[in-house]
Amino acid sequence: MIRVAVVGVGNVASALLQSLEYLKQGGKISGLLDLPIRPEEIEVVAAFDIDERKVGKKLSDAIFEPPNVVERYVNVKSDVRVQRGPTKDGMNGLLGTVIRESREPPVDVPSVLRSEGVEVLINLLPTGVEEASEYYAESALTARSSLINASPAPLVEKMSNKFASSGLPLLGDDLISQIGGSALHAGLIDFLNRRGVKVIRSYQVDISGSTETLITLEEWRKDLKKRIKSFYISSTTDGIEVVAGTSDYVPFLGDRRFSYITIEGEYAMGARVKIDISMKSLDGPNAVQPLLDLIRIAKLMRDKGLGGSPQEVCSHYFKGYPRRLSGDTKSLLFSYLEGLK
Repeated sequence: MIRVAVVGVGNVASALLQSLEYLKQGGKISGLLDLPIRPEEIEVVAAFDIDERKVGKKLSDAIFEPPNVVERYVNVKSDVRVQRGPTKDGMNGLLGTVIRESREPPVDVPSVLRSEGVEVLINLLPTGVEEASEYYAESALTARSSLINASPAPLVEKMSNKFASSGLPLLGDDLISQIGGSALHAGLIDFLNRRGVKVIRSYQVDISGSTETLITLEEWRKDLKKRIKSFYISSTTDGIEVVAGTSDYVPFLGDRRFSYITIEGEYAMGARVKIDISMKSLDGPNAVQPLLDLIRIAKLMRDKGLGGSPQEVCSHYFKGYPRRLSGDTKSLLFSYLEGLK
């Protein structure tokens, strides 16, 4: 069994918890890595949040509380209660209009992680919540837990060396969805490169109804996400002009995301090509497959005493990893994983 704790009981946590129950009921999830540890062995044993609608409730109920919008796919069975984490910068800006801050006193997170024997801590805090993210990273170090940083907080750049010297994995930053707009966008550019097409420019806009989309309308958060997405999409091609980011929040869309991508390029004799694509997807389930892989990879690394943030793993699963790898990241990932088996 892999003992896991989640920070932030939002939409991604809801999808993750439901996927674990779905697997226990015999369901299959496509795209998972074949590893010595099965995803059915993952168990969430602790959870932290600051919203009064979630703190103190069973996880099975808290994941469906507002402002969460992920639909109910299965009925989750969990007696784990959500504990009050420290607020830090978790109420800044628009977050303060969405979250109802709990009046309960914060728990001592490292003590909870130790008492529950947490092997992998997953940071699911919103974009821009960096002080709290760093607190949880330090808590993971103190409790000797691995850390998966699904948020854009730059933890790898700041703390990878600390985790490496402690023999603990830190996998991050900013999770790539299984089939999100950024993954599709980058994949199309890679395809065009392989076909010898010179990509000149591209842009991507995303519209959704989740809390993450709402708060990303704040200029500083929007700029942060735009920098990360644009860097990720353009990282394998020199000289390409890329603009990518959230453009609007539409409440009734809920967990649905509409992505619009345009790519312009040229080929023989300066002939021009333009590709326009629209994609409709669901945000929450898009995080499930990569997280189920990363939890198991973190467990395997920790058991072997391998710490830090290996490029082969982080370049494949995260947009914000500061050092991109060129070439087929999946082949490089597979080569790395062979050493863990």
